[in-house]
Amino acid sequence: MRIALISDLHANLVALDAVLADAAAADAGRVICLGDIVSLGPEPRETLARLRERGIPCVQGNHDPLAPNPPCLAELEAWCEACLTADERAWLRALPSRIEIALDATTTLLCVHGSPRSFDEQVLAETTNADLETMLTGHEATITVCGHTHVQLLRRVRDRLIVNVGSVGMPFEEAYHGEGEPRVLPWAEYAIVSFENGRLSVDLRRVPFEFAAYAERVRKSGMPEGEAWLGQWRV
Repeated sequence: MRIALISDLHANLVALDAVLADAAAADAGRVICLGDIVSLGPEPRETLARLRERGIPCVQGNHDPLAPNPPCLAELEAWCEACLTADERAWLRALPSRIEIALDATTTLLCVHGSPRSFDEQVLAETTNADLETMLTGHEATITVCGHTHVQLLRRVRDRLIVNVGSVGMPFEEAYHGEGEPRVLPWAEYAIVSFENGRLSVDLRRVPFEFAAYAERVRKSGMPEGEAWLGQWRV
């Protein structure tokens, strides 16, 4: 069993298509999305449509209810919401907070956006094991996969693995804590979890995509402050 875990697409269809092609080439039989699908990017409807046409299960991210967070993103969030139909907005708001998959009789995979406790909670390199155990209380999954921080991470707490799969649409150079602007790396990130004959492995993957094509779509989309948005990428 090989499962591709994608997160934080942020309406970057160019990056999403590159990742889906890479996952298919790597023989990933399933794809699961960990949320933050349509906001903060140029192609919200097209990105959502790609997931729905492929039948990709999704959990809800903190941006999926389309509420401004933080308030400085209100104009961009409002533009995104206006791009979507009522059905598409309702679909996003009805997404589950978690998906759990049995890999075998004793091994489970838990898919969330931030942590099992909240889609707003961050799993970081500096998060203590004690705090991680508190986040996982009530959830005994063998491996928990998340996104939200836009920074890839692999941690072990006792006998459990925690994986942050990074961001498809805008991976950060380092974790963002709300000051200034994040620096965005010009590739896409995701993970593949493999389980075969009792052997569990995690592959954190980095995939190139055509940034020039993405930049052109930003400029043509009419999204607010498009040029300033592109200025955050480290290209």
